[in-house]
Amino acid sequence: MSRCHRGRFLPWVLVFALALAGAGAGAGEPLPLTILHFNDFHGQLEPVKDPGSGRYEGGMARLAGLLGAIRAERPERPVLLLFAGDLLQGTVTSTVFLGSPDVGFLSDMGVDAAAMGNHELDYGQQIFREMIAEARYPILAANLSAEPLPFEVRPFVLLRPAGGPRVAVLGLVTDELTTTTHPRNTGGIRVADPVATARQWVPELRRQADLVVVLSHLGYAADRRLAREVPGIDLIVGGHNHYRFDEPRMEQGVPILQAGERGQYLGRIDLLLQDGRTEVQGYRLIPVDEEAPEDPRMATEVRELAARLETEIGVVVGRSAVDLDAHRETIRRGESNFGDWVADLARELTGADLALFNAGTFRTSIRAGEVRIKDVYEAFPFGNELVTASLNGSQLQSVLDRSAGLDPADNPGGFLQVSGVRFAIREGRAESVEVAGRALDPAAGYRVVMPDFLAAGGDGYAMLKDLPDAKETGTLILELVMDTFRNRPDISPSTDGRILRR
Repeated sequence: MSRCHRGRFLPWVLVFALALAGAGAGAGEPLPLTILHFNDFHGQLEPVKDPGSGRYEGGMARLAGLLGAIRAERPERPVLLLFAGDLLQGTVTSTVFLGSPDVGFLSDMGVDAAAMGNHELDYGQQIFREMIAEARYPILAANLSAEPLPFEVRPFVLLRPAGGPRVAVLGLVTDELTTTTHPRNTGGIRVADPVATARQWVPELRRQADLVVVLSHLGYAADRRLAREVPGIDLIVGGHNHYRFDEPRMEQGVPILQAGERGQYLGRIDLLLQDGRTEVQGYRLIPVDEEAPEDPRMATEVRELAARLETEIGVVVGRSAVDLDAHRETIRRGESNFGDWVADLARELTGADLALFNAGTFRTSIRAGEVRIKDVYEAFPFGNELVTASLNGSQLQSVLDRSAGLDPADNPGGFLQVSGVRFAIREGRAESVEVAGRALDPAAGYRVVMPDFLAAGGDGYAMLKDLPDAKETGTLILELVMDTFRNRPDISPSTDGRILRR
């Protein structure tokens, strides 16, 4: 049995009518189409070992091999491959090579279109321009604007695979692009409301195409709003949340898809267009696991990249007796031992009264055992520098209230990890705030250390921008953590109740 038949095949058929406004979709002969999709790859070129099963998941070579197997099943069937954004950031390979191998691999796999993700500017605008130039597929974001836009993303692309329907793909990116990316990389860029943007484009795309697909890096809640408020969308291929939908989520008759993260799954939806109707013949979320065939050329190239890195970053720098927890459900919702430890290190280094770290600083956990240079790079890939500044108690209260008011269900990267301060979260506010064991004094002055991202107003903390006496320390967070591992080779941090939810 072919590997591509694994996965869940839904025992139902969805049929929904499309008002095609003169496009004549599927008139006469039926037009089949298979759309394959994945999202939020985050530079994960190598397979990842699942801690529960011990099996390896994902990896570019297996993803490419699976794609090849699906295409070979029925070579005459039209197939499109869509990527819903966030190709970069999240592994040391991506950081060291600035995403260039990732772009090449997606081009070689035959990606037909990609949405721009909010991490695509993490390495700066020049790197993104080079990425666009290198890619043999269009990168889409219709709701970006600037005067002028400093890179050439396209709003949409019209595709027509041989023997298939005319497909319009509209790209949209989350407005978190301008809050989760360092301000130096997003200066002058504005992100328009996706619903207003889609309302502008969809009617024209409806006239030109048989099928209108939104390739979205907005997140599921925004995708649902699109489906409700913008007539004429047939399908939303989504990303950003890293959600794994085993079947399409229906909203106003529009299927919404997401396929997890890091290439661990490949989504497949089979469509048939005829006489103004689109039939969803089936949907599968296919695991990219040890049973998936590898593309041999790609496997060789990935191994060569890994070998180049290993000589430099495979060196052990220390040891942790416990897991350093950066799971989103932990560090973006409450206190984390990893957050406590790094915030304490920064405060200790600088002598500041308190430390504030946005949870998005921490990109992955570090597991108990030997810690390599690679592990530290993957946890802190952004190259953020520590900055010290002065603020008063009233400003600090506003900062903590913003963190406390973020919805934990969203796993917000702006949730703060802290040192030198204790507080409780109740009904979206920070209460019982103490600094150095004393109640917060609104008029008192405090010295704070934080990542330069926060000091520039990132994650919506505008009150931290342009604080008095702001000074760059010259110390990268990555360097601080690396040096600490080298000098304290066996660590065992734990939480102490500095952040409570009531």
